[in-house]
Amino acid sequence: MTKLGWIVRRVRRMYWREIPYRVAAVLRIAAQSRGFLSATRTPQVAADARWGRAWCRCPTHASDDASLFALARRTLDGHLEVFGRPVAMADGVPDWNVDPVTGQHIELTFGLSIDFRHLGEDVDIKFLWEVNRHLWWVPLAQCYALTGERAYLDRIGALLKSWLIACPYPMGANWSSPVEHGIRLVNWSIVWHLIGGAASPIFEGDEGDRLLRAWMDCIYQHVRFASDNYSQYSSANNHLVGEATGVFVAAQTWDRWLSVRGQGARAKSILEREVLRQFSPDGVNLEQAIGYHRFCLQFLLAAGLAGRANGDEISASFWARIDAAMTFLAAMLDSSGRLPCIGDSDDGEVWGIAHGLKFNSDVSLLEIGAALSRRRDLQAKVANVSPQAGPQASWLLDSVPLQSDPVDLARLPRRFDEGGYRILVTNPDRDDEFRVTFDCGSLGLNRIAGHGHADALSVLVTWAGEALLVDAGTYCYNAAPAFRHFFRGTHAHNTVVVDGLDQSEYGGSFLWLRDVNCRLIVDAGQTPDRSVHACHDGYLRLPDPVVHHRRVTLAPGGMGLLVEDWLEGTEAHDVELLWHAGARARFSRGPESEETWLLAGERRTLRLALDPGVRTEVIEGRDAPPQGWVSSRFYERVPAPVLSARGRLLPGQVLQTRIDAVLG
Repeated sequence: MTKLGWIVRRVRRMYWREIPYRVAAVLRIAAQSRGFLSATRTPQVAADARWGRAWCRCPTHASDDASLFALARRTLDGHLEVFGRPVAMADGVPDWNVDPVTGQHIELTFGLSIDFRHLGEDVDIKFLWEVNRHLWWVPLAQCYALTGERAYLDRIGALLKSWLIACPYPMGANWSSPVEHGIRLVNWSIVWHLIGGAASPIFEGDEGDRLLRAWMDCIYQHVRFASDNYSQYSSANNHLVGEATGVFVAAQTWDRWLSVRGQGARAKSILEREVLRQFSPDGVNLEQAIGYHRFCLQFLLAAGLAGRANGDEISASFWARIDAAMTFLAAMLDSSGRLPCIGDSDDGEVWGIAHGLKFNSDVSLLEIGAALSRRRDLQAKVANVSPQAGPQASWLLDSVPLQSDPVDLARLPRRFDEGGYRILVTNPDRDDEFRVTFDCGSLGLNRIAGHGHADALSVLVTWAGEALLVDAGTYCYNAAPAFRHFFRGTHAHNTVVVDGLDQSEYGGSFLWLRDVNCRLIVDAGQTPDRSVHACHDGYLRLPDPVVHHRRVTLAPGGMGLLVEDWLEGTEAHDVELLWHAGARARFSRGPESEETWLLAGERRTLRLALDPGVRTEVIEGRDAPPQGWVSSRFYERVPAPVLSARGRLLPGQVLQTRIDAVLG
């Protein structure tokens, strides 16, 4: 009944044109499960087949070699972790069809028939998929490219041979989600180039030739699987971008078959369309999830760089939207090089060109964007947080000297009205930066808003690089439904809960049943860089429909803010105003009054003065219903204090919260 209920709710959120597409997909999958329309047989190689030019390369001077070699050595020694959990290995090779957490074996049934959302109460398919994305093969290939030592290459050969045997097309969990094929193709392409392509010693002799032919067959099947099962309509989010990227990169890397050339051309047109549809003109990923902003950008860069290396340049509008997305990324990074945890994040990465204890994927991605565009403002942002940057760019692009002129930094925008964010900041990009991030965007993308959180009008505060008022994060996807709901819901965000309800109606782990739209309002005399006023319509579904308004204004000195909340409606409503703190912060009552609280972080302290009409309490680490938790990494959660202020609000009555930096 639970599964049936989910199906009914999911159908409710489909576009009307989607129904015949879904019916056709069911018929196609049924035919494929019986051997029709399949890619079991690889077509003849084209007469003019070629091996594509490399879009990644071994740099002349690789930075942070010690960390790279340490990571590769751990792999050679048989050690692997995903999301902090060890993966069992036998002779350095995992069981590709076993959930690393529970040890449950996923049977080799027809992949598209596997219900990977309901494999068991404690099974989240994300762990198994993470192992099978093969990002962890890339450091082995990097070390081989740097040294030529055969041990790295031999381990890649053993892993590849094992995977091809254990995961035959189209059987098992590794043939159940086409975006996984897109990610695997990108990492296979990187490994291919770094080990020397078809001329690699790994393919010498009869055994090597059999391995090469088996890999080429599987690559063709990956292209067919991804392109046969593109995510469409309400499912067309980062998955579609990833699927098309895998197909396009494969077509550039292994230009062997006439049909794949056609699939590559189709994938290119999908990418040119989707980058404009999924990123707003001001550069915000419209899934409203910062982690997926980075994820999508990595896909798009892989496609763009592979096409450029092979003379198949993607359009100028494609690159312009990537540039806008890089601008948003730069603007959202605080002075310590960190992004806020807005919306879903599963810590996913598209490629494995990463290493070092201080590696920062976001800064490293921005470094690639700065090298591509040669924009001085992006270069200045990278230089400002350069101790956190990583070595990815040198494996993809010629190095560009970084400029660190404060004048260039000041050019970065703070308003992203089309995407739904405003940044109010004092002392930007300095050690004492006081930053307020205001989320005034929609719920998410494609009606289901699969990775969006019900966080409209949420406020985050960072001071001197320390996150003090935070977004609670994501924690999990499938294995803990109550906590999945909590971390996605309104109670996990610094906004107002009306009548105890989420801003939207929760339909499942990746499903919201009602749209939530925000609208920016220009008040008379408002200074956009100092004040912002917005409202959302998530509570129009109430018997007495209400619109939540919030105005956020920087204090005159810039080291504080005034938050004003009110409801537009006809009746009084119960409200709960929430302020989530970081895990290492603590709330204590201030000396001034019962309504004053001090929030002490590790280095900085805020004073919160709440409206006298509310009842306040601090909640931390509560399980039922969940409250007082934060998650900074996927599948990790720790207790953290949240200040809850409850009251009853009359129409138009303003609820004020003053938040000030405690100086000295």
